[in-house]
Amino acid sequence: MTQAARRPRIGLTLGDAAGIGPEVAVKALHLTQMAEHCEVQVFVAAEILRWAQNLLAPLPVRWRACDLTEFEGMHGQPPTSQPTAGQTSPRSRLQAFAALQALALAAAATELDAMVTGPVPKGIFDHLRPRPPGQTEYLAQILHAQRFAMMLAGPRLRVVPVTTHIALRDVAHVLTTQAIVDCALAAHHGLTHWLGIAAPRLAVCGLNPHAGEEGTLGDEEARLIAPAVEQLQALGIAVVGPVVADTVFWQAMQGHFDAVLCMYHDQALAPLKTVHFADAVNLTCGLPVARVSPDHGTAYAIAGQGIADPTSMVAALRLAQEIGLQQLVGRALA
Repeated sequence: MTQAARRPRIGLTLGDAAGIGPEVAVKALHLTQMAEHCEVQVFVAAEILRWAQNLLAPLPVRWRACDLTEFEGMHGQPPTSQPTAGQTSPRSRLQAFAALQALALAAAATELDAMVTGPVPKGIFDHLRPRPPGQTEYLAQILHAQRFAMMLAGPRLRVVPVTTHIALRDVAHVLTTQAIVDCALAAHHGLTHWLGIAAPRLAVCGLNPHAGEEGTLGDEEARLIAPAVEQLQALGIAVVGPVVADTVFWQAMQGHFDAVLCMYHDQALAPLKTVHFADAVNLTCGLPVARVSPDHGTAYAIAGQGIADPTSMVAALRLAQEIGLQQLVGRALA
């Protein structure tokens, strides 16, 4: 079958099966009817394969069972055939990691056109040294991404944090001009190649209130951020900054910017979740294969109750399908 004739290949993990990942995946697959338009490949630990098949029946998906043999004895916990909703365990986290690893390796082998990952706790990486901070960094490592960025995107606002899961007191010490440049270039690639924006307009936030107020509230704007903006402009990127963070998100929602680069986690996610609490997605920019995930966690407290909102997973699946189709068309025209 030619690339133009085949359907997009979308890899999907369910996340920690003890959380809401499986529930929102099932709901979203039914709502989007994605499995009828794409080849959805579900990566799952072999020991819970039958449980997952029963959960997703009668959806026409392709199963990719992951063997846990290489991990045996790691946590001293016996195999399980069915997870317990709301009760994560070393075994369920190991199952989630094995599925993610298999997904990443399949993407690295060019077997997928896009990836969708279910929510997991950070503990799925506890056995790795060095320990990746999250799925984003793990996938970037396996896929050998030179630069990458986490873009949180909704219909009205897109934000990209330069630093992510670190203490606020450490941000000014970790932040560098090169990190800002790399983050912006990864975001620019995602906007042009995956979101179809030919000439993205970026805004780069200041770190301090009033963007430092000409140095009276800090020197990071002049010392780190402004040089990054100048480098990006020299590369032909449409970017402005450092801009005042208390107004730029409103400007972006009015259509003045396609994405806002933020210096720390909550500077990005607080406005994003205020506007798009249910319908935002996480797009990892800079990877050779696009990865999308819902913008929420495992929510163990409501797992198994049938009340989890699939809106974000619906958006993630739809974006993955759009990107997968773009990849097929692009290859056909190449």
